[in-house]
Amino acid sequence: MLARRPRIGRQRPDKHGPDSHGSGNHSPVNQGPDRQRAGGLVVCLGLAMLLSPVSQAATQTGARTAFDPLLEEHQSLWLQGGQPLTAPAPDSGASLAADLTIHAALDLPEIRPLLLRYSRQHPERVLHYVNRSALGLEAQYLQAPLTPQADLMISSAMGLQYRLANQGHALALEAPNLTAWPANSRWRNELYAMSFEPIVMVARRDALKHLADLDGLRNPLDVLRSHRDFWHLLETRREQLRGRIISYDPRRSGSGFTYAVSDARQSPRYWTLVRAMGQADARLVSTTGAMLEALASGEVDIAYNLVGPYAVTFARAHPELVVIVPEDYVLIQRRLAFVPQQAPHPEAGEAFLDWWLSLEGQRLVASDSQLGALHPEVRGEGSAQHMREQLGDALRPIEIGPGLLATLDRLKQASFLSRWVLEFEAPAPVVGETSQGQIQRQTPSATPPELNQ
Repeated sequence: MLARRPRIGRQRPDKHGPDSHGSGNHSPVNQGPDRQRAGGLVVCLGLAMLLSPVSQAATQTGARTAFDPLLEEHQSLWLQGGQPLTAPAPDSGASLAADLTIHAALDLPEIRPLLLRYSRQHPERVLHYVNRSALGLEAQYLQAPLTPQADLMISSAMGLQYRLANQGHALALEAPNLTAWPANSRWRNELYAMSFEPIVMVARRDALKHLADLDGLRNPLDVLRSHRDFWHLLETRREQLRGRIISYDPRRSGSGFTYAVSDARQSPRYWTLVRAMGQADARLVSTTGAMLEALASGEVDIAYNLVGPYAVTFARAHPELVVIVPEDYVLIQRRLAFVPQQAPHPEAGEAFLDWWLSLEGQRLVASDSQLGALHPEVRGEGSAQHMREQLGDALRPIEIGPGLLATLDRLKQASFLSRWVLEFEAPAPVVGETSQGQIQRQTPSATPPELNQ
């Protein structure tokens, strides 16, 4: 999953639905609140929240457009014996009966090779995979939690998955590989971590070279190695980067909210970074895919807090981009899976999850995807163990436990988002006017705060 490199020192519409991270959905880009402003280790990689509070918080904090996760498009794949099946047209009256239905917030390009392998091994089963945004997935489930829908639920919205399991929506599982799964990668025998995904930054190589030239650095990759470096760029190169930064809007993205909360927990100085992004007129979107497309088109130069596997896959086809794992700390998201109590084929859902977490399945996860194999016996590229060997104490996995529930509290959500908007909208300090009557802004400090404290 990781390939070590030497340590060296205007946006299109968002084509991806809120919170899906990647492709398949369509919604407008939110370019931030309406306002006007003057103003080591580099590695190339080889929510947690209830729907209604998110929507309410977005409305209360000035999000431009409402988001209905039940209306977003989704990706769907039917398989039998490793071969795609054509789903009947909705108005044909015909239907396919699935023996295994998986609802997930996980883009098809990342999981397709593994679905194909499993389908070939079980040709007797008709497999139906549906990818939605994390918020859309949970909203669909919560709309009718007692109605049989999926045999397996997979989501990056760790907090909501945990809460659903904690409220009794998940079946207790007894398959051998599940009962043997490491305790820190599951909750009881109901909720299981399936991936180990770093949250990264991505930048255009030409932009880094330009910034390096301005600072007199020989190697462009020395420009951006950490959260600290990112803040420093925003403060000292604000004009060059104005409108050229892109990140998640935590008001419209459950995962974006999760990463923001996790960043704030890692560093009390996080708010200075949010303020710096706002003062540089950073653009806000709801998916990793939208950030990557804006980078590839040249509309922005640096993207912050992207899902690592999606970024790696995209960057392989776009050599003008470089994926950067921050050297000070690296958030690690783990997609969580459970078999719903009302699953129509619970044994099929459990069997798939048992296969995924088996030594065979985990070796395939490492070789056929960028999702990160968690099995303790899987080593080398594509494994969590390999990342630990390379990044050591910099890794910050988002823990599976009661702490996730704090991100679901409505009052805490509203408080956090209010603070986020306040910081993001804060203008650069005014220190006076020029002789021509123009506002003069405070010169940015060249000494960054300790963002990793």
